[in-house]
Amino acid sequence: MATETTFDIVIAGGGTAGCALASRLKQGNKSLSIALIERGSDDHTNELVMNAWGRTRLEGAGLDTPYPTVPQKHMDDRVIKLHAGNVLSGSSAANAGFWMRPDRKDLDLWAGHLDGEEGSERWTYQGLLPHLKRIESHWDREGSDREAHGFDGPFKTRTSPELPLRQPIHDGLVSLGFEDNPDNLNGTPFGIGRHCDNWTPLRQPAAAVYDLSGVSVITNATIHKILLEKKYGQDVRATGVQLVDGRKFLASKEVVLSCGAYRTPQILLLSGIGPAEDLFRHGIETIVDSPHVGKTFFDHSGIFIPWKLDSAAAEAGLAMGHPKYMANPSFKGATPIDWMTIGALDPSALQKQLQKDSPTASISPTHPLLAHRAHYWLATTYYASGSISGEGMQEIPFDGNYITFSTLNFLPTSRGTITLSSSNPLDYPVCDPNYFATEHDRFVLREGIRQILRLAQSEPLQPYLSPTDQLAPTNFPPLSLSTTDADLDARVRRSAITIHHGMGSASMGKVVDAKLRVKGVRGLRVCDASVFPGPLSATPQAVVYAVAESCAEMMVGELA
Repeated sequence: MATETTFDIVIAGGGTAGCALASRLKQGNKSLSIALIERGSDDHTNELVMNAWGRTRLEGAGLDTPYPTVPQKHMDDRVIKLHAGNVLSGSSAANAGFWMRPDRKDLDLWAGHLDGEEGSERWTYQGLLPHLKRIESHWDREGSDREAHGFDGPFKTRTSPELPLRQPIHDGLVSLGFEDNPDNLNGTPFGIGRHCDNWTPLRQPAAAVYDLSGVSVITNATIHKILLEKKYGQDVRATGVQLVDGRKFLASKEVVLSCGAYRTPQILLLSGIGPAEDLFRHGIETIVDSPHVGKTFFDHSGIFIPWKLDSAAAEAGLAMGHPKYMANPSFKGATPIDWMTIGALDPSALQKQLQKDSPTASISPTHPLLAHRAHYWLATTYYASGSISGEGMQEIPFDGNYITFSTLNFLPTSRGTITLSSSNPLDYPVCDPNYFATEHDRFVLREGIRQILRLAQSEPLQPYLSPTDQLAPTNFPPLSLSTTDADLDARVRRSAITIHHGMGSASMGKVVDAKLRVKGVRGLRVCDASVFPGPLSATPQAVVYAVAESCAEMMVGELA
């Protein structure tokens, strides 16, 4: 017989945001009874989770969910796997651990999506900064912008050690016109900055960092839907959640949905909150006709280009897999990435691409993407593999002979969807990121690739690389600065990959308001990356935590 249990707060989703939110709510009001319900197991300290390289094997261990996309029209109809953590701590137990903050303009634009709504100032850079500071123990107390950082928060950050090619890569970047940025986490990320992560060298998953004492944690529990109540003449109200096994967890105060950018819109739709025509198609009663649920999804995508080292450089042990590199104690457990270089594109060239995407509109020079924005990154990884280098790539031995250059599009204009495949909560949603649907997005990645080629051919890297030793997929020639736009686009279609940063599928201003309350429903909020109203020029981990911290602060204040 299905049971019913009542709590003050029910949090559906024990991932990155859910763990942080539950912990801070309990710390802020110890009298609250809180249920944190997670689909995965409580195995967040599994060796595969805690080890930096174990994350590549999480899927086989059941600790990761690979959501398949529909065939991607602009990626040679490839089906891409969108990975998300399936364990208490969510994707903080499965990601690469990058610790980044976006350009302050990205966050200030978030507030712009809310049209001056009460509470919108919370989502500006200055509004979110106290929460970004609260979560970190920044690695460099003396050399950083002290006003921008926290030094006693729960997450310990660090930068990569002095990896073997650090100086020549730096000098090559300088030759391209990039300048040093001594603190790329202070809201102005442009230029050559140090790569930062939150390995210690062990992973810091959310459930291990945030104290969940006093929170009722329920694992191996899949949410079916939000329980909604509508009495005559009253607003719709969330009263709890129902699991697939029939159990119900009722909330006397609030329900918070925190299942991530793939599952959160699916659960809203299964609950009868979403576009009426989509719900009708699956035989689901429309409780709240919310047309934007699942309709504004976006993701970071990029391309990785592997290069074989010169024989003398390889023999010197300059890359992972070589015994000399692997034996160096300073590299043990370190993320093998040198420099996080952030670039902005020429606004006049970018304006032409935006005009192609909107031929009937006039693209003003004041368009947000034409300001000095962080459009792309350049980074160097001290190994190479087919899994990150795209389909069609030959098997690349892990033997110390290869490094990889990467670039990604931080601010995509392509928008995709997360919709239902059926009314069965155990079925995956239909995920369509719609990668590279715009001229803008294709242009950004072409320019990022050209910067990689300029870097690889720069004089400081000539002793280590040869242009003829660039690896390419089968039936594709190596890229060069004379490669045409059409051929670069073809390579992107074949080799570009997701960076697994799904966002925006229940966004602020459309699905939720400035206080993260679902529009049209009382007592229901969303707190995860699905609420992001626009892309970020950063990996989202730190911002997801800051959003959870901000949400907790709001809720504690309202429940006082």
